[in-house]
Amino acid sequence: MRYSKGHIILFLTPLGLVVLFMYAMMLWTAYVSLNNWVGMAPSWNFNGLANYLTLFRMERFWINLQNNILWMVIFIPPTAFLGLVLAYALELSGRAEAFFRPIFLYPMALSFVVTGTLWAWMYDPGSGVINALLKGVGLGALAQPWIASPKQALYCMIGAAIWQYTGFAMTLYLAAIRDISREIIEASRVDGASDLQVFIHIVVPNVQHATMIVVAMLTLFSLKVFDLVWVMTMGGPGNSTEVLSYFMFVATFRQQLVGLGAAISVIILILAVVVVIPYASWSMKRMQT
Repeated sequence: MRYSKGHIILFLTPLGLVVLFMYAMMLWTAYVSLNNWVGMAPSWNFNGLANYLTLFRMERFWINLQNNILWMVIFIPPTAFLGLVLAYALELSGRAEAFFRPIFLYPMALSFVVTGTLWAWMYDPGSGVINALLKGVGLGALAQPWIASPKQALYCMIGAAIWQYTGFAMTLYLAAIRDISREIIEASRVDGASDLQVFIHIVVPNVQHATMIVVAMLTLFSLKVFDLVWVMTMGGPGNSTEVLSYFMFVATFRQQLVGLGAAISVIILILAVVVVIPYASWSMKRMQT
């Protein structure tokens, strides 16, 4: 079959748009990070790695980086685990799945702004639902400042993210579980395996490919999280909940240090590559053995 010039252009246009708006923008951002661009008007004053050196000397940068690492460590394992458990529970639930699946998926359908607003209201130390419930059942001594506390705010925010993203992990795991051969599962049940034994010895080993995708996606979210921080705490109290993406926004649009903001963007990209690619490579080798 011969294609006309118009067909070739039609097929190549999406590729060109991806290259333009993704890879070309990455290169442009990297170049901006090497310039002392101050103000919203372009300012091409090349200063090499000065923006990166400035960041590395800032205590704020290291606090933000630490918070991003905490996001990955605290957010990813429970989200992936809960998603897998819920997916297996739905698989066993039979007809009840039609009722429970929308409930578990509902948080994923909400925007981060809605989720942040909802949980900020629930966490409010004065009028929030959580403290009100504790006081209502006679456990007022357990009431906490939650997002008003520098020591608790980050963990409260991660809890809200777990609530929203568990449905995402569950969806991927449910598809992976249903891809497992029914003969293997039925044979194990004939041999007397319980649901828990099937989960541990059959389901978990056979959903490793889904686990790789889930962990990679959750890692990327942990590195670029912005909406929840903006809506729930705006980086506070102090800068206890600031992350690199929020710092990038502040540097670029509030302080108009565009070169510095671009440098933060490049660092986020490097972190994503350094974390995700080795993990994906390790997971692929593990699945092949």
